[in-house]
Amino acid sequence: MIVVDTAVWADWFNGTDAPEVDRLDHALERHDAGLVPVILTEVLQGFRADRDFERARALLVQLPVLTLDVEGHAAAARLFRRLRSKGITVRGTTDCIIAQTCMTAGTELLSTDQDFAAIARHAPLRLCAL
Repeated sequence: MIVVDTAVWADWFNGTDAPEVDRLDHALERHDAGLVPVILTEVLQGFRADRDFERARALLVQLPVLTLDVEGHAAAARLFRRLRSKGITVRGTTDCIIAQTCMTAGTELLSTDQDFAAIARHAPLRLCAL
């Protein structure tokens, strides 16, 4: 199973031709994509039209949901702190929650976001190879 980050979903919904979008298509065909709830929020808030919002919501809520318990959220905070102590500033708490969720669940993350590449250099976050 893979988790797909917000930017890749946006490209997918916009019909962008990119290797990440092809990888997402493949994962959806194989029922091999999972969802972190905060990604659901980020993706859905990008839709202007109600019709598009509802279509996207209908698709996304069918995916398996991966969540952290309280200790998992504490681990996400530790991840942020550990990265900061190495001089790496992740732009948002959300990225650490997504990364920690993937690490806890043992899933790969499909993303084009360089913050995740930085996290993966210093933590056991596995990024999807294309």
